[in-house]
Amino acid sequence: MKAKLFVTDMDGTLLNSQRQISDGIKKAVKKAMDSGVIFTVATGRMHISALPFVKDLGVNVPIITCNGAIIKTVEGEEIFASYLDRSLVEELVEFAESQKLYIQVYSNDNLYYRKENDKSAYYCRAAGVKGNAVGDELKKYMDNVPKLLIMVDNPEEGDRVVETISEKFKGRIVAVKSTPIYIELIKPGVNKGTAIARMAEKYNIPMEAVLAIGDSNNDLTMLETAGFGVAMGNANENVKKIAGYEVADCDNDGVAEAIERFCLD
Repeated sequence: MKAKLFVTDMDGTLLNSQRQISDGIKKAVKKAMDSGVIFTVATGRMHISALPFVKDLGVNVPIITCNGAIIKTVEGEEIFASYLDRSLVEELVEFAESQKLYIQVYSNDNLYYRKENDKSAYYCRAAGVKGNAVGDELKKYMDNVPKLLIMVDNPEEGDRVVETISEKFKGRIVAVKSTPIYIELIKPGVNKGTAIARMAEKYNIPMEAVLAIGDSNNDLTMLETAGFGVAMGNANENVKKIAGYEVADCDNDGVAEAIERFCLD
């Protein structure tokens, strides 16, 4: 069986280490779509951050953003949305700040944080978005929040933060790393795995014919759910352990390799 729905993570997967889509991947994606494969992305990024890359590829099906909490068409029509309770958002922000952790809030496809610093500058540059430093008015932007993100200084600190939040907010929030220094805070049961299942149902494609490819812990649920779970060569060991297949790394067109191996005759 060949894959009929191809879902790719973005950073470290579709995008190379320079955060670009290579010409080789662009050609492979076009070839796949021309042959009838449905191609889309599932990313931790906001819709507005993923959109330029999706448009560059010519994708015209809904895209999965905010780790599965938001599914929108390329034109911006909302297909699915899941938001955290405002009271929980307030509690998480208060806890993070009590631990002197940098935390940012996503609301209505905008990014908010207390003040500009090295972490906010790094994130905005990497994601290609403009953030908003709102100081003491941060509470004004805690409605319609699909996720929060904590940034730390090193992977070891990230592991400690994931463990601490998972214990303190057990059953109320899922803390998962999307990069060695990004900790995503999302609602239990809302993830990339549930999102690709929604996409498969929308297009009447059996999960056995769905391919998911990624590199980080926030990709685990979709690799476990898809019929074809593919790890990038640069994926962490958790991803490689549960994936059924492995391809080249993000600087050597691993996504194009997966398309050729699993989608095309």
